[in-house]
Amino acid sequence: MKTGALIIASGDYGEGQQDNEGIPVFLPMYPLDGTTVIKGEIAKLRKAKISPILVLTGCHSETLQLHLSHNNVVIIEDEDYQRHSFTDALALGLLQAKEQMDRVLVLPVEYPAFADKTLEQLLDCEHSAVPAYEEQPGWPRSIVMDADLDEQQNAEDLWTQLNTEHLFTDDPGITYSLLEENGVDHISQYLKDRWNATTLHFRNKLVISREEDFFGPGVYDLLKYIDETGSIQAAAAKMNMSYSKGWKIINRAEKELGFRFLNRCNGGKNGGSSTITPEGRVFMERYHAMVEDMRRITQNFFDVYFGEFQ
Repeated sequence: MKTGALIIASGDYGEGQQDNEGIPVFLPMYPLDGTTVIKGEIAKLRKAKISPILVLTGCHSETLQLHLSHNNVVIIEDEDYQRHSFTDALALGLLQAKEQMDRVLVLPVEYPAFADKTLEQLLDCEHSAVPAYEEQPGWPRSIVMDADLDEQQNAEDLWTQLNTEHLFTDDPGITYSLLEENGVDHISQYLKDRWNATTLHFRNKLVISREEDFFGPGVYDLLKYIDETGSIQAAAAKMNMSYSKGWKIINRAEKELGFRFLNRCNGGKNGGSSTITPEGRVFMERYHAMVEDMRRITQNFFDVYFGEFQ
């Protein structure tokens, strides 16, 4: 059975969508997990040897086509996407897919968090199926093509066919949508957790010392949170650290380095306000830069020594 995929990315994803900072974004091209939403989905489908991959575009179609120009996908443009419902888009996409595959995995672009194991389950199933996690249906969904499918077939009939037999899985990611409240944060954490659970990786940290350690990830994070909140008390609370301990580790770092990290302004219900000094900011920037260089260089060595165990 020849199995392909249909990614439905034709909705008004570029109209009214905003990131966590309120900046307008085009959802299919939103940065996620080291790539973009839609390129990540395509990569997962390719890994499962699913081909061809059709992408139904609409909103910002030309931009999306350019974005995917080197991804070897088949573009279908829905010129009336603003008037079409999801089932209309589904009908349009399946009509194009009928000539190229026997079975299609349908994926709305806003559901990027499915696992490789879920794809394997769907591919092992010879009939149309809907993956479900704890009774909640998710995506992608598998539909065996109807040889009699034509332009007159009612979109609601297609939707009924797509909502057929449930295929139960332990993958909650199939239910996560980027369009939900805090959806980006939710999915990003899910992908990070899955990567940690399935990928061999390493941890390193940079600690600066004289006779004793005095500056490391904890001090850096505390200063970063102080920079964000303007408050030692708020920053310490964010790290589940006592106010007095926060002061202690900052004072120790300042004593060892011979300059202040903070400008203090006493008073107020939160114990006053604090800002990072110019010297402190330079030190923090250099610390962060060295951590990033260490991670990059060490990753290269890790791949050499342990890549075959992945």
